[in-house]
Amino acid sequence: MFKNSKISIVFPIYNEQKNIEFLLEEWDNFLKNKEITYEFVIAEDGSTDGTKDKIKELKNKYNINDQSILSRSGYGPAVIRGILNSKYDYFLCCDSDGQIAPDSLNIINELPGDKEFLIGYRQPRKDPLIRKIYSFCFKILHKIVFFSKLKDPSCPFVIGKTVEFKKLSQSKLLYMKEGFWWGFTAVCLKYKIKLIQSKIFHRKRSFGKSDIYKINKIPKIVIKNTFGLLKIKFYE
Repeated sequence: MFKNSKISIVFPIYNEQKNIEFLLEEWDNFLKNKEITYEFVIAEDGSTDGTKDKIKELKNKYNINDQSILSRSGYGPAVIRGILNSKYDYFLCCDSDGQIAPDSLNIINELPGDKEFLIGYRQPRKDPLIRKIYSFCFKILHKIVFFSKLKDPSCPFVIGKTVEFKKLSQSKLLYMKEGFWWGFTAVCLKYKIKLIQSKIFHRKRSFGKSDIYKINKIPKIVIKNTFGLLKIKFYE
């Protein structure tokens, strides 16, 4: 694993009051014995369940860069806000639901360089069946439109130089506001930015569940993300 590095661990968070303490404790326990300087960038997105108060409490225990906002902006804007407000040269963005284990970093030998990012792939993927079906179908579209060979183009585990992320078009990234990583990988493929793949350790969610992928919401998600993907491909 990379040593003597400075890295911002970015967590986009919305209504994760039950998860956040375990999440930060696990990541801190894993990282504190490594030769790494790190901060936790909490891109909180207008939570209504007490997450904000929990973050304030945890700031007394961990090195937290609090990027909370008053009202919800969406997953994509939260990711962007977190990365752009990171203090260190490198960022690792990871979902805050606790499904990605910190020891996924043990597999990575070095950090990405210029014009490249590292993206994880979940194998096996421990998500509900409906999410896996949706992702499988959308992966086919992603592959057709961008000639993608990525194993998991929507994986919410991405590492790169903060300055390289800042070079990407935020407007294009937000064409897929909720399917953010689909859009991110599409932008990278369009502009010939190298994507390094690394297996990560994925597990079932400990607390709560996402309200995005309910059956009645799937048609709207499909239409919005398909339109967003095509905009990235054909709009300049």
